[in-house]
Amino acid sequence: MSFLDRIAECNVFNPENFVPFIVAGQPVGLVKHGFSRRLKDFPKAFSVNDSGVSMAYGLDTFKIRTAAADEALQRLAEVGDITGWRNERYPVGGRFSGPHLMSMERAAVPYFGVRAYGVHVNGFVRDDEGLIQMWVARRAADKQTYPGMLDNMIAGGQPIGIGLQENVIKEAAEEASVPYNVASRAIPVGMVTYCQETEDGCKPDLMYAYDLELDGEFQPKNTDGEISEFYLWPVARVLDTVAETRSFKFNCNLIVIDFLIRRGLISPDRSDYIEIIEGLRQ
Repeated sequence: MSFLDRIAECNVFNPENFVPFIVAGQPVGLVKHGFSRRLKDFPKAFSVNDSGVSMAYGLDTFKIRTAAADEALQRLAEVGDITGWRNERYPVGGRFSGPHLMSMERAAVPYFGVRAYGVHVNGFVRDDEGLIQMWVARRAADKQTYPGMLDNMIAGGQPIGIGLQENVIKEAAEEASVPYNVASRAIPVGMVTYCQETEDGCKPDLMYAYDLELDGEFQPKNTDGEISEFYLWPVARVLDTVAETRSFKFNCNLIVIDFLIRRGLISPDRSDYIEIIEGLRQ
């Protein structure tokens, strides 16, 4: 196994399995054929034909589109056609900074192949010799998605109506008890993207990456029940775990690989160096 294997696992996608999802004339997502046929039961919200799925005629504002979709999505959730309802809103369409065309319940976003955003923080310390050690989280065994897998120290989805840095600070407090004055030092360092087909849809997602250097005395402590343990590992162990196992949640591997590249821990002399970098931004 290798870094390229981890990247490839995040980018398994067959476009023939999908039709476009269109809002206000703009393609904003992708819907699997089977789910698109299910949406025909909701003509007040969606128009479905062989060329794709669009919001129904006359739904011409952010508020009206969002309300019409919500009614249909809640009914789909009630019968189990959408699972994992979160009561969290994600933006749909437009640039990340807006303006957006509508918002959608987080659980429904993959069914419509809409890009979701998230923030991921590499928490690390330096030992007495200046060598990097990384904080690694283990997801709780009862977490709704990917229970028990390794994760970045801090990570969370990016809902509509909250800034990126604000979300980093909120997630840092909830997931690792990082004080405001420490979390506010997290440095934005870029982003990684991927497109993964799932059983129900696809995830053409974008993750904003942050680095947060911590004092050696700091000990993260979870407060929201989503993390069971934290480990402080030498960066070489993190590198080997990502390259040789599937222990990390699939997309968290990308954040770690990006960190290793930026810190010079993946050598540019590697024969696959360029492919690794290109693979982080699909």
